[in-house]
Order: sequence, then structure tokens, then C-alpha cells
Amino acid sequence: MKNKTNINWEAFSENVEKVLGEDFWNEMQHVIPKRGPAYDYFETEKEGVIFIDLPGFTTNDTVHLSQQGTRLIVKGELNYPYPIPEKELIHSERLKGKFKRIITVPFHFTSENIQTSLQHGVLIIKITKMAEEEIVVRIHDQ
Repeated sequence: MKNKTNINWEAFSENVEKVLGEDFWNEMQHVIPKRGPAYDYFETEKEGVIFIDLPGFTTNDTVHLSQQGTRLIVKGELNYPYPIPEKELIHSERLKGKFKRIITVPFHFTSENIQTSLQHGVLIIKITKMAEEEIVVRIHDQ
């Protein structure tokens, strides 16, 4: 999957910081909180591989995967990990609570093509590419 835009986000971020100040991005965390976990995606010849950050997630936690066409929908919940009430956090930007992330996969797949594993708080989803079938159709005169 290739980026659809050619925006240099690093330069954009630096320019915003110059104009609006060093604290701008930290303050934006409270205005626009994370809606879902961060992920990376890459492909090999045989599969698509997704790495999703789920800090504190364990094999006892549940993640739900569903499919809509070529979209993979990942839902779950990250439990609140601290011994104090959440309102007492001095600074909070880590993802916690219910989450949903929709990832567009650039090829067709079925649930049988999906394998998951969890390593150090990172959910790894491997989606095996389906072999493309050639369909031959014969057209007859009527």
C-alpha cells in the first residue's frame, strides 16, 4: 500500500512548531485524542503484515477482527493500567479503553488467510495473499 499523498510530514510538523510554538503538539493530544492504536503495514510477495501497538495487551485480552471487503476492522479494549484513578493522571496520551481501527488491505482475503500473534505488546497480523485465478469464459453464438 503506497501513501496517497506526498506530504513531507516532518517538515510540516517543524513548520507548525515554529509558528505555533513547541507545546502545540502536546496540547493537541488533549484536543484530538487517539481513536485507535498506531500500526505499521508492509507486504512481501506472499503476505501482508500489520504490526499494531497495544501496550499492556496480553494473550488473556480479547481482540476482535472482522472483515468488510478488503477492510480489516480491529476492535478491543486496553485496560487502564495504573493504581490511581484516571482523573488523577497529570499527563495522559497513551491509548486506553475501547478502540477500533480500520485498515484497508490492498488485496482480497478471507478469515482463513489471517494469522495473529502477540509479541511485547505488539499484535502481529499476517494475511496470506490468495492465489489469483485465471477465469476462462467461452462465449457462444445464439
